[in-house]
Amino acid sequence: MIKKSLPHVDKVVVCDDGSTDNTAKLAKESGAIVLSHNKNQGYGAAIATLFDYARKQNAQIMITIDGDGQHDPSQIPLLINAITTHNVDVVIGSRFLGDSTKASSYRKTGIKIITSASNYGTNLKVTDSQSGFRAYSKDAINAIHPTEQGMAVSTEILLKISNKGLSIAEVPITISYKGDTSEQNSVSHGVSVLVNTLKYVSIKHPLQFYGIPGLGLVIAGIVLGGLFLDAYLNQQTVFYGSLLGSVVMFLLGAILSVTAVILFTMANLFRDRY
Repeated sequence: MIKKSLPHVDKVVVCDDGSTDNTAKLAKESGAIVLSHNKNQGYGAAIATLFDYARKQNAQIMITIDGDGQHDPSQIPLLINAITTHNVDVVIGSRFLGDSTKASSYRKTGIKIITSASNYGTNLKVTDSQSGFRAYSKDAINAIHPTEQGMAVSTEILLKISNKGLSIAEVPITISYKGDTSEQNSVSHGVSVLVNTLKYVSIKHPLQFYGIPGLGLVIAGIVLGGLFLDAYLNQQTVFYGSLLGSVVMFLLGAILSVTAVILFTMANLFRDRY
């Protein structure tokens, strides 16, 4: 991977995220600069370390590529060309532009669900929000400061791209899943990423995410409470289930509505952090 990347870039930088094998040694022997974490901190932390290093080096373009051999380094020029020729801030190598990717149906479905949620939360229109094969211009490198330590960093970066008004494009890439993880691990990983993606969606659109369901529950609680009161006054009948249901729905709706207002206010006050 490193030797195949070197012909296309000035230098290859590897973030060794607390590995216990010979990753750092082998990377150095292959010609890479190695940045090491004392302990495993997660994919997002590794990405943040690479952004910090690129800023310190005053890099004009930074390419991120996964170290598991899935991406093809020979396609690095495709991403660089999109930045230099079309003056784009961020370029994503998409597995879903064209028909070259032979991914399983469950993987395609999972990524498309996550991407749909990500697009809604970021107001972007990308086809592969979770691709780790990306290129960043100098402006993007300086503007993006990832804080998410896990896999949700991919969505966090897209949210920052949207908030800071950076331009974004995609180019088709091929990918190999040889030696990939099992379906079970992929599913659990996908669920984890989706949950974290929804977190960023709720930050970007708190009124829709919490406010609308909250208002609906408040209205439902009032209606159900009205039915209980009508039955009690006109029929002298007490439906305790209806009373309990109306109270629970009203209180839950009120909590969601207040949460929406608080998050909306905070999101506007601290928008630059996201």
